[in-house]
Amino acid sequence: MGGVLPVEHAMSGLDPVTAARVRPALSRLRGRGGPWPPGVAVLGEFLRRDLPERWRGQGRLQHEVAWALGDLFEHAGLTEQAALCRSPRVHERLAVVQWTQSFADVRPEFWEPALSELEDRVAVPPRAALSLSSARAVLEVVGDGLTLTADGQLPLATVLALDDRFRWTEEFPWMRATEEAGIAPLTLLDEHLRAQRLLVRDGSRLRRTASGVACTGDTARLWAAVVDPAPRWSRQLERDALGVMAASVLRSADFAIGRIGEEMAGVLAGKWRPGGGSRRVLDVAAPVAQAWYQLGVPLGWWDTGRGPADRRPNTFGRAAAVSVFRAVAGPPPASSTR
Repeated sequence: MGGVLPVEHAMSGLDPVTAARVRPALSRLRGRGGPWPPGVAVLGEFLRRDLPERWRGQGRLQHEVAWALGDLFEHAGLTEQAALCRSPRVHERLAVVQWTQSFADVRPEFWEPALSELEDRVAVPPRAALSLSSARAVLEVVGDGLTLTADGQLPLATVLALDDRFRWTEEFPWMRATEEAGIAPLTLLDEHLRAQRLLVRDGSRLRRTASGVACTGDTARLWAAVVDPAPRWSRQLERDALGVMAASVLRSADFAIGRIGEEMAGVLAGKWRPGGGSRRVLDVAAPVAQAWYQLGVPLGWWDTGRGPADRRPNTFGRAAAVSVFRAVAGPPPASSTR
């Protein structure tokens, strides 16, 4: 076996606290049967499913048990198993599962499609620049500063140039390129870039922030900034609403706002209704879902099926949903005052 020690013998190299965390986990692992010591596949299944269920509601302890197992396997010379117990992927999944467990009355099957998507570690989808072309164009046209109209809109020449490039009024013939407010996809994109603090109004001018400048030429940074729930949606109820919506999107081939709204209301109610009433849940959740859906139009997140109302998440839309689902497991930004 070379440098590999019996797992039980390796326990002697652990401090008492680490050993105490390891013992019940080892017992569960042995109870799964199969070869001993456990292979990477068996251990991975334990870390994904058994560990969060055995220590349900004890989020910090789940991470500590995984790290303790990593120490044990390192002492035993089982380097692959040790690396798995310490991997960011495992601890990210634990954090997300802990968040799903905060919805006590929701069946695990609801979350499974979204959780399975976390196995894909691609942070930026292939060809993401195509999705971001409209966002990048707005950042580029603002440049070092752009004078707004008296009511705070992009100037008409800019509106016409962007519409000529992205053909929004051709896709939506009922819109009119007489001002920015007449082209909803452009307005929604402009609002989101401002809310994400990539653009900021400075008196009568709109300019890029330092983050906006950095994102303009960097596809990965721009994707991360656009799909991040914060700072636009920083309150915990908003983040929960986005996470539930993302899970609902990843469960189905279409984005039916009615179906998704019903699922969101049902999932959120058990966690939020006791303290604030059903009206508060719906008043917050429904606009968040609608805004996120609308944002996906200029960003090309949806493929159109039988008509304009039949929107189906494509590769970009699903990647955005995975990013949101991954993000909401973390704490709200400390700087949020909303």
